[in-house]
Amino acid sequence: KEKQEKEELEEAALKIQAVHRGKKAREVYEQEKAELNAAALKIQAVHRGKQTRQSVDKTRRVKAAFDAFDADGSGELEVDELREVMAHLGLELTKGEFDHYAAALMEDYDTDNSGSLDFWEFEKFYEQCLASDDLRAAYANELDAAVKGVVSGALSNVIERRQKEDEEEMEGAALKIQAVHRGKQARKQLQERREMEAAAVKIQAVHRGKKAREVYEQEKAELNAA
Repeated sequence: KEKQEKEELEEAALKIQAVHRGKKAREVYEQEKAELNAAALKIQAVHRGKQTRQSVDKTRRVKAAFDAFDADGSGELEVDELREVMAHLGLELTKGEFDHYAAALMEDYDTDNSGSLDFWEFEKFYEQCLASDDLRAAYANELDAAVKGVVSGALSNVIERRQKEDEEEMEGAALKIQAVHRGKQARKQLQERREMEAAAVKIQAVHRGKKAREVYEQEKAELNAA
């Protein structure tokens, strides 16, 4: 009996120790979880702060660029003020070229079709086209391709129209030549037909003359015999 009680006491002690270890493990887990959450919140706060500073810095850079291009301080970039933007893109343009390039840029970024760029439209343009050397070079090439494509397309239309006109003129000339040829052929056939008819008349006349002579000779022979 004492042995049995001893075993029961040992078993109970083991259970108590197991419960205690489980409780301790949960306490450690909860503490570590709380520490990790606190560390994560600190990292997020630092990250948000960094993002906020970056956003503020970016807005300042965009505003500084916008103000530099906005020569009249109107708060919008008119078409004439885009000449400095083109220079910033590395594009040195003549007056005629500038008009085409400015029109292409406005088509890309003047989203409200007001004829000018406000700050928010310029901000998008800055982020996509002016923020780095690579972006500036890429957009300059894109503008080149767009403008030259339009000019090339217009020139192609002129060339195609001229070729079509030339083809139509050639077709018209060919039809005239064919008509003349058909007329000449018809006249030749008519002449040949007339000549054949004339020859037929002559043959008939000769045949009738020969027949008449035969009749005359026969009648003459008959008279002489009588």
